[in-house]
Amino acid sequence: MMTELVFEQEWSGNDADRERTTPKLPWQHPYKQGYCQVGNGRTAQPIHLYYELHGQGPNKVALIQGLNSPCQAWDYQTTFFAALDYTVLVFDARGVGWTGGSWDWYNTEEWARDFLELLDYVGWTEDVHALGQSAGGQVMLKALLLDKDPTKRFRSASLLNTTAGGTRPLAGAWTLATNLFVTPDQQIARLIRTSYTKAWLDAPSENDSSKTNFDLVRDRIMTRNARSRPQTPGAMLSQAIASLRHWVTAADLEKIKATDIPTLVVTNAWDNFVHTSHSYYLKEKLEPRKFVIFEDAGHIVPTEKYKELNNLLDIFWHEVYNESNPPNEQPASPL
Repeated sequence: MMTELVFEQEWSGNDADRERTTPKLPWQHPYKQGYCQVGNGRTAQPIHLYYELHGQGPNKVALIQGLNSPCQAWDYQTTFFAALDYTVLVFDARGVGWTGGSWDWYNTEEWARDFLELLDYVGWTEDVHALGQSAGGQVMLKALLLDKDPTKRFRSASLLNTTAGGTRPLAGAWTLATNLFVTPDQQIARLIRTSYTKAWLDAPSENDSSKTNFDLVRDRIMTRNARSRPQTPGAMLSQAIASLRHWVTAADLEKIKATDIPTLVVTNAWDNFVHTSHSYYLKEKLEPRKFVIFEDAGHIVPTEKYKELNNLLDIFWHEVYNESNPPNEQPASPL
C-alpha cells in the first residue's frame, strides 16, 4: 500500500510528537488529508479521526458515510463537487479505514459528537451543507439536536435512505451478521448483492460495456480497500450496534423542524437496510423542502444514481442560497 507520512496537529493545537500515515489518493483536484483528535473526556483514549478535504471552493459540504464504510465511498461526490465551487469534507468514523478504534460500546450520539468536533477542528462553524447516508443520516439527525447553534452551523441538511429508529429489514441485518464468518471476497460480493438492485448490477457498465455494474462496483471497492485498512470484527459490530440502538423521538424531530434549516429527504423503492417507510415518516415529521424518490435504486444511491444525486444536491444547495440571497442582494461570492 502506498502511503505518505504527514505530521498531525493535535486537538489542543500543539504538534504531535509522532507521525501518522495517510493513503495516497489518485485525484487530480486539490485535496488535503489529516487527523483530528476527538473524544477527549468522552472516551478512555482520544480517537484520531482521519479526514479529507476536497476542492477549494467557498461553499462547505460535509458528507457522513454509512455503516462500516470508509470516506472514500463518496468518491463520486468528492470528485464532482471538488471541480465546482465547493470544498467537501469526508471522514472515516471510529474503527473504519484510517481512524482508530475497535470494539467500543458507543452510539449515534457519540458518533455525532465526533462529527461536530471535526467540524470545529477544521473551522467549519457556520454555513455547512451537511449530508448523511444511511447510518450517516442517523448521525446527521443527532448532530442537529446536539449542536449548540445548528441554524448557524448548518445551512442545509440532507438525509439519504435513513431512519429515526425502529426495526430494519432482515436481509441487510443477516448479511452484516453472517459476513463475519466468510472471506473478504465473499463479504464484498454479498454486500453488493444486498445493496444494489439486480437489474442495475446485471446491466453493462456505462464506462466499459465489457463489464457489468457488479464488476464495476466490486473493482471500485477493491481499489478503495487497497488504499485503506481492514476493519476489525469488533469495529464492525460496534457500528452495527450503534445504528441499531439509534432513536430520535417525534419530539426531537419537531425540534429539528422548528430550526427551519432547509432539509432534503431522499429514499428509494427497494432497500434491504432501511425500510423506505422510515423516509416517509421523516417527510411527515420534518416537512422537508424536497422529498425525492429514486424508484429504481437500491440502498447505495450515491453510487447507483450518482449523476442524478449530484445534480439534485447542486440544485438544492443553489436554491437554498438563492432563498437567503435574493438576486438584488446577492454578494459577489457564489452560494
